[in-house]
Amino acid sequence: MNNCNKKQIFVIEDNKTEGMLLKLCLGSVKNVTVTNYTYGEELLKNLDKHPEIVIADMMLPDISGDELIHAIKENSPNTEVIVVSSQKDVDLIARVQEIGVYNYLVKSETCMQILQKTIEDLTFLIDNKR
Repeated sequence: MNNCNKKQIFVIEDNKTEGMLLKLCLGSVKNVTVTNYTYGEELLKNLDKHPEIVIADMMLPDISGDELIHAIKENSPNTEVIVVSSQKDVDLIARVQEIGVYNYLVKSETCMQILQKTIEDLTFLIDNKR
């Protein structure tokens, strides 16, 4: 069986522990490959690999979450973005939803379970959109 059905997921999280937790969480989702990034600029340089999904934190050391999402949507319009952040600012959430994020999850005890289900649903939608 070939890997053409595997979805490429980029995770941008500057906290290495949280990044690894996200990678472990997503490792149980079928047919995905996960690549972690610590810096937004590093992720943006790799958008030519056309990830289907980016999971983004809003607080990054080198670029604002808004700027990162704008750049992703501009350079890779078919890439879906899911925000996983501790930021609960309603104005911020509204701004990124206007940019076109697929979902915004606030970090919590149940966040990883919700994220797994969200990824499963989204990969199903991507497969059936074609």
